[in-house]
Amino acid sequence: MYYSSQSIHSFHLSSIAHGEVTSLDLSGCSGDHCIIHKGKSFTLKTFFIANQDSEKLEIKISATMNNIEVPVPGVDKDGCKHTTCPLKKGQKYELDYSLIIPTILPNLKTVTTASLVGDHGVVACGKVNTEVVD
Repeated sequence: MYYSSQSIHSFHLSSIAHGEVTSLDLSGCSGDHCIIHKGKSFTLKTFFIANQDSEKLEIKISATMNNIEVPVPGVDKDGCKHTTCPLKKGQKYELDYSLIIPTILPNLKTVTTASLVGDHGVVACGKVNTEVVD
């Protein structure tokens, strides 16, 4: 898949939890702020080094609303559809994931968390300030 440098912003490791992430690209982002549009495609592309052997990889995306972490609806949780499984500890992987932002989401500003979870816990995790708009 081709990515235009105008639509993808590279985040630095300072905005990433778990040092296993070597790069993270998110569409519609500038600095540490993302504006995402309901009903439109949002793309996440990351390179990471597996911190564990794992047969599976689960994708979890959530938003913090009123100090409560709420799962984002419509997320395909099977990370193995978006990278190579099984994971081998110490090996570098690329995950390329897109989803259509649900139209049922309210317009809001929030912190969005994306986590990759293997058989033995978190493989990688990142947070970004997000604004959901029509």
